[in-house]
Amino acid sequence: MRKLKIFIRQYQYEFLAFLVNVVTASLAFLFTNQGVAFVLTIAVFTISIFVVIYFKTKDKDFYFASLDKPGSEKDWVGRGRFAYVRNENCFEITDSHAGYIFPKTANWDDYKFECEFKIVKMSLGCIVRAMNLSNYVMYQIFYDKVKPHLRINGEWIVTEENTFDENLKPDLWYKLTIICEKRSVRINIKDGKSSLFDRHFIIPPQIGVVYREVDEKGKETKRETKLLQNIDFDFGSIGFRNHGEERAFVRNVYLEML
Repeated sequence: MRKLKIFIRQYQYEFLAFLVNVVTASLAFLFTNQGVAFVLTIAVFTISIFVVIYFKTKDKDFYFASLDKPGSEKDWVGRGRFAYVRNENCFEITDSHAGYIFPKTANWDDYKFECEFKIVKMSLGCIVRAMNLSNYVMYQIFYDKVKPHLRINGEWIVTEENTFDENLKPDLWYKLTIICEKRSVRINIKDGKSSLFDRHFIIPPQIGVVYREVDEKGKETKRETKLLQNIDFDFGSIGFRNHGEERAFVRNVYLEML
């Protein structure tokens, strides 16, 4: 049912244009002569084509990626394995140190990100506010907790984790909803209609970063420098990331601008 609603929303202007043309042609041929009716029909058809083109070339405020067939990764950018799994009719994300992101939403600020997921081994990393593959916020979902990460210039900063009241199961699909509004990020995980996890996270405006000093030959030393660094994750795309043997299945990704 949801796929049908999304399909109608994706092609709403085409459906509306078709309906307007049918009604206009029918009324014209009923109440005018054939010559006038023909000209009026052509005029309305031409106008409707331009209207459809205008709305189709505008920036979209929602996207839906079912990830249920090979080649669905063409709109995603990343490195590692993000590929179709035939016997599950979905995509898997694994062995991807950088992750995969959906660049069509790179300039979005407030949005809702939904998907269905199943953890196969260890965890699923969900990316938000991604400016590129080296700078983003990631919420790593384990069977028993969510661990927030900040990736800044390729370096990882782990913040306070939140545990579940009830552990996730490796053989079940779950629905994930992430709502990003300014620096507030709400994460909800559902098993069917039951909510298993519903917490708010705050992206910090600043964070202390430790830099290791290097010697004259370019080698790291034991001396460290601690600096307070501003964090500017005010917009950015979504994605997934699993490193090494971490493995998860994902499908039915829905994105909507708020």
